[in-house]
Amino acid sequence: MVLQFRHFFFHGIKEKKCYSLIIPPWRKYHSTTEEKSFHHGGTIFSTRWNDLIVAYKYTNRKEEKQENSHKKHIFTLEMKHIKNTHQTHFRVMKKIYPQKWLELHPYKQTNSVDQYYVGIANEIHKRLYSSTIADAFEEEENIRYTSLCLAAWFEDVISQTGIWQAFTAECRKRYGAYLPFYPIKGDYFPDEINLEDIRFLLWHHIQYLCRGISAINPENPGIEQTAQEIYGLLAEEYETAPENERMQEFLYHSAMGEEDFFRYREILDWFHYQCYFNIENVAQCRDEAERLLDDEKITPEMAETLIYATRTSLTFKGRRNLLSLTSPEWLALIGNAHPEHQLWGKVKARENSCYLLEKEDDEFLYVKDLCSEDEGEFKITKKSLNLSAIRSREAGKSTLICELIYFGNAWWQCGMLLENKYDQKMAEYVDDLTKQKEKTNEKATFHDFIKASGGKSFVFCQSQEEISDFLLNKMGYGLKEDLDIPRIHTETGAMLMANPHTGLHIQFKLCECIKSPDNPNYNKEEAEKNAIMFIVNPDIIPYQLSCILQDEGMLPDAYLNSLQRKEYGQEFIRKNAHFLTDYFHYRCREKDFD
Repeated sequence: MVLQFRHFFFHGIKEKKCYSLIIPPWRKYHSTTEEKSFHHGGTIFSTRWNDLIVAYKYTNRKEEKQENSHKKHIFTLEMKHIKNTHQTHFRVMKKIYPQKWLELHPYKQTNSVDQYYVGIANEIHKRLYSSTIADAFEEEENIRYTSLCLAAWFEDVISQTGIWQAFTAECRKRYGAYLPFYPIKGDYFPDEINLEDIRFLLWHHIQYLCRGISAINPENPGIEQTAQEIYGLLAEEYETAPENERMQEFLYHSAMGEEDFFRYREILDWFHYQCYFNIENVAQCRDEAERLLDDEKITPEMAETLIYATRTSLTFKGRRNLLSLTSPEWLALIGNAHPEHQLWGKVKARENSCYLLEKEDDEFLYVKDLCSEDEGEFKITKKSLNLSAIRSREAGKSTLICELIYFGNAWWQCGMLLENKYDQKMAEYVDDLTKQKEKTNEKATFHDFIKASGGKSFVFCQSQEEISDFLLNKMGYGLKEDLDIPRIHTETGAMLMANPHTGLHIQFKLCECIKSPDNPNYNKEEAEKNAIMFIVNPDIIPYQLSCILQDEGMLPDAYLNSLQRKEYGQEFIRKNAHFLTDYFHYRCREKDFD
């Protein structure tokens, strides 16, 4: 069996490591949070990749983890200063060819407009390759990819396809400015090219390569200098650069009707996996595929089907995009300026659930969600279903486990579809899934915690006995067999906290960084070193709890190292903590925080 998509081919998978089957080889360099191995704690230092300021570094102890798996990971203090000289380790600057440009586009043949932008990409490449931040990209192919994305961004602005403009508009709505980090000197023109746009894009590409390793200061002079050189190039081309009419036609050429779901999926698939705007999604898909292939319980044939289902699901629900919005949410924002695409704003994606088939007619299956029966009836168009795979279905007896997408005036089934008879085993599955979806246990734990703490969001404990007293006596919880109360292995105690999204969380590391009258272990010096970890390292604390710490003013010492004074770094974090927390945690308050 061969499941084929544009640029994604899943043949009969035999080997567990098959990156080239899943992504174009030139994009293998992308790495994600899962690959980098986060650790609790951290070290701050000021160092350089030539002119590139590393504002915060996570010490990588992956080898130590393998050799001493029984030990907790810690960070050691490092102070590094790399000479401010350009000593790039790349041997040869390779030319960018049209085929690589096509991998960011939905068509297969180049024309004169594409050739023009390939030329722009090569000019950007020259400037990046010879810049003082070249070594930050680690490999020459990373510079080529960044150059292609910057050229595609320029094409987007020139062609008025509106992708970047939707981003800056949403930034302004959420954070109060067109872009984070950079005070706008003079006018900012959202429908034109701006120096700040290029600075942000360069930072984003470098920061992505450093996820789980370092937090990069967006204001470093190396990025600014390189952005100025690229801006100078593009400013000279701005008045004469051609619009890409094929991209305009692909996105907006005609009104989208209620039956055009598969055309919508084609656009969505391109946007999610190929568009310059989304540089992390292919890697996420690859990582999920690798996880499935590494699972010894999953056969290659099963993995092939599961990879297809995962890829489809991520297209609709993945949140590695900027601002942590899904790709359908971004298309809705992009399509706002085009009345004929108002359907984009009405697309909804439901989580995987279990549906009971109630009836059917020539066009639809009518089902109800067993995990939330109060939502009423859903009609699934048969145009989206492989009916032969569910030929044994019976109304009132069959369940369908699947994901549904609302488009037009109906629900469309996407990804994997499983049909089962509704029996006792399925009833138990539905009960477990319902609790998981409604976060029943998490919400109950939160209410118990708030009651036991007297309304406080956090409780600080100095010993295992204090933790036991709070959990077992004040909250009235019991311990499962063979389960012990977590031990405190540090002199800085522990902090207990709860949230309706996450349930109970016990924080052992970096408690000394949390400023509170109730925290006897608060240490300003240590907080200045490590409090930033609560913002830029999602492995330290759940997103919702990081937001609470920030909102209650309990991380006042957090700052990014800067060439300017410490107070400036603290003010920088204060102004940009909202964006940085969203960015590093892949979350946003609008969707993930009450």
